[in-house]
Amino acid sequence: MADKALLFIPDISGFTEFVQHTAIQHSRHIISELLELLIDNNIIGLQLAEIEGDALFFYRIGDVDIKQIREQVKRMYLAFHTYLKRYEYEKICQCGACSSVYNLSLKFIIHYGDIEFISVKDTNKPYGSNVIKVHRLLKNDVPIPEYALFTQDVDTTTVQNAEHTLQANYDFGAINYAYESLSDYKSELPEISPIPDNVPKHNLYSTEASINMPVLELYEIISNFDYRLLWAKGIDKVEYEKNRVNRVGDKHKCLIDKKAINPTTVTKKSAKNQLVYGESTTEVPFTKKLNVYYVLTPENDQKTRLRIEIFVDFKPFGILLKRLMKKNFKKVVPENIKELILLADSGFKTTNNS
Repeated sequence: MADKALLFIPDISGFTEFVQHTAIQHSRHIISELLELLIDNNIIGLQLAEIEGDALFFYRIGDVDIKQIREQVKRMYLAFHTYLKRYEYEKICQCGACSSVYNLSLKFIIHYGDIEFISVKDTNKPYGSNVIKVHRLLKNDVPIPEYALFTQDVDTTTVQNAEHTLQANYDFGAINYAYESLSDYKSELPEISPIPDNVPKHNLYSTEASINMPVLELYEIISNFDYRLLWAKGIDKVEYEKNRVNRVGDKHKCLIDKKAINPTTVTKKSAKNQLVYGESTTEVPFTKKLNVYYVLTPENDQKTRLRIEIFVDFKPFGILLKRLMKKNFKKVVPENIKELILLADSGFKTTNNS
């Protein structure tokens, strides 16, 4: 027996076909976060039928309310672009995906009609000609990147009175639809404050070395916790949120001699051709804050100059331990650099493009 249902597809676009594997991996994580965000901002009781690459296929049995649908579109659109705006400030990676997040766009395909259900592995899935129609409409002649597309079956009055109407001709017949630009909603986006530079005042220790690895590849090894135990000496375990691209404000846990430290990802201003990754903690005894920065400068396409800088703000009398702390870092940091050099010289690649 057929049911009348609203069919609702938010579709993300804007990522190009990246060939560099870091960008592929990061674009996958970013799209995953955005799809979860759209699901979390479902406010009208939509049922998720399928995750389809960069899109979500929702349905809801029952009558439609065009005003309610527009509110749903607005809610998801604002959540989507608030995320992009915040990510522009928080990102630390300069790969193709992370650098072009601002290019991402969101469109909505909205249809209404009879559907039936097919059982697949004890799961009921919407099925029928209207499911085909709403998916065919993902390919259309709308000339703008961000819009809500309403078929005539959703609301005849909306289509008849719309400023922009089109007709799509398919093998099963013609579909009349209207589309509305979503760009005006951007004026309602909340203000997102830039990440402040907050570098402790004491430059405790710094050293540098040349490493035979392209700058983006080395940056990925340093900033991606998947690779941390390959080169960071003295760390027994790293706990972090997987399937998320590391960014400013993220925390992870390092277990060192059975003691837990919870650094926060930070960055700081750098020269135009440099990449900077940093971590900050307030858990080192006798310090208010300790920041470690990895400053990467490309020497050529295959070689990178890595400079590691350690800055500290001391608690009262903590300055008395400055020499001892410097001695410890002078031992550990070169060991880490040595491991990075060995890793690079071994031909290691962050090949995670499955």
